[in-house]
Amino acid sequence: MNHKHICIILFQVSNNREKLNAMIRIAQESFNKKNPLLIRLPHQKALEYVDTLLWRSPKDSFLPHVVTDNPCQDLIVLTTSETNPNQAHTIFNLCVHPVLNEDLFFTRIYEFENNKKKDALDQKRYQRYRSQGYSIHLSS
Repeated sequence: MNHKHICIILFQVSNNREKLNAMIRIAQESFNKKNPLLIRLPHQKALEYVDTLLWRSPKDSFLPHVVTDNPCQDLIVLTTSETNPNQAHTIFNLCVHPVLNEDLFFTRIYEFENNKKKDALDQKRYQRYRSQGYSIHLSS
């Protein structure tokens, strides 16, 4: 795989509201454009929270999605696994570990970066991405 075509987009956020707004915006854009999106979460409690959030957002509607680790054709998939059930090329990584992209075919990886501090896990994750030759861009 040619790693030069893989783009990491870092959202600089300072609070949970900014995180939620960014995630909902990306999910809505992906759904509207019919681009499959995988949202990877660190644990079951986070998965349940985001699942509920997407059923309630945006306020006048909701974002259809599924929670699964099994192959599917759904546009938005939530998972805690290292799999890519909907064969998405875009992932929103809410885990502390970098996305290991071998054979998963992601071309765009969204991540959060905390504006207040650069912690060791963030640094390690971004160093891993840089070492793979991925391009890294900041978004707000």
